[in-house]
Amino acid sequence: MHPDLEKLIRLQQVDSELARLRAEIAALPKRVAAIEAKLADAKSRVEAAKNAIKTDELNRRKYEGEIQTQQQKISKYRDQSLAVKTNEEYRALMKEVEFAEAAIRKSEDQILETMVDADSRQADLKQAETDLKDDTAEIDKEKEHARSVTAEDEKKLAEDNAERDTIRSGVDPDILRIYDRVLKLRGSALAEARNHMCMACRVMLRPQVYQDITNGAKVMTCDSCQRILYYVAPVEEPAASAERTA
Repeated sequence: MHPDLEKLIRLQQVDSELARLRAEIAALPKRVAAIEAKLADAKSRVEAAKNAIKTDELNRRKYEGEIQTQQQKISKYRDQSLAVKTNEEYRALMKEVEFAEAAIRKSEDQILETMVDADSRQADLKQAETDLKDDTAEIDKEKEHARSVTAEDEKKLAEDNAERDTIRSGVDPDILRIYDRVLKLRGSALAEARNHMCMACRVMLRPQVYQDITNGAKVMTCDSCQRILYYVAPVEEPAASAERTA
């Protein structure tokens, strides 16, 4: 095989790994953002549960205040009824007492509703706090893993970039230009030639081109996809062992 081809094959492997590392590093901030959003959602559920309990408590106090106000009215109306002089005035005061008693019953029903809801509110809060605790522990591990992966990827990226520079410095500049152009155009710059075919674009190669590729005397490209072609000789099967004599 042409010496530049051996270098280019390794160069393509390094370039592929560099592309993978860059994509992984670029994706990690999005992953961390998704993790943070998950934690924020868990915190939001806890706050929502706490706010629901607080709202119920405020409403209960409001209804209790309304009951107290209506009870004071009833007491006032009953005191006034002792001093009235006509049945009409008495009936009017009793009507007011009925209105106040109805308002008290309504407030008592609303208090009962808040008390019934209280158990479910507390259960919601307990579940939300448990989820938050679990999510926090899980998210802390995920973020630590993301930081670890980023550090490893950046280290490997530096190593691969150094190897890439070393490889490129030993390749003929004209061949390197072909490699760079096709890599940018196709995403891969090299393809294996096998059975008279370019294995990347699946186009048949001219006999002379295929012969030159198998000889490895010079660097050849595919007429169809322009990739640089290389040939890997098939590995010969080991000779069969001699038959055992009877």
